[in-house]
Amino acid sequence: MNRLLILLLILLWSLAYSWFWNCHRKPYCYSGTVVSLDNTPVIDSVDTPASQSPDTVQLTPEEQILFKPLDVYFVSGQTGILHTPEVDTFLVTAKRYLAKYPEKQLLITGHTDGDGAEDANQKLSEIRATKVKSLLTTEGISATQMATEGKGEKEPIASNETNEGKAKNRRATIRLK
Repeated sequence: MNRLLILLLILLWSLAYSWFWNCHRKPYCYSGTVVSLDNTPVIDSVDTPASQSPDTVQLTPEEQILFKPLDVYFVSGQTGILHTPEVDTFLVTAKRYLAKYPEKQLLITGHTDGDGAEDANQKLSEIRATKVKSLLTTEGISATQMATEGKGEKEPIASNETNEGKAKNRRATIRLK
């Protein structure tokens, strides 16, 4: 009976100590910021990572959407765009952002799958980029705020051996320049 009581006391003591540590003591532990006893942060020095300069600019939510490349997909051998909610969100965000910052530009890069001749695919990729540019122009974005280029079949993002891979490669990528 005494052994059971001792084990129970040790268990209760460890639970109480864990609770105390997690709820009361832990906020005062060093975690990059020194905290005084009245919970106000005390900054000894600011460490700047080597890859980050001190004048790094924080991105707005709009810029986070626009700097992440958006892929717009096409039907094989055609320039018709497949509309998705992601494309519509990008269009609304881009229109608002470019109206606010007229000096900024979007870069539209056309791509194709590996079917067909390389010259024909290069031309098709340029046509696809131009098609996306005209779509953005009809949405209200100035044509002077967009640049286009065609990469043909040179930069696939998936294997051209499968139909799914080919479908992923028939795209135009839009991103903030």
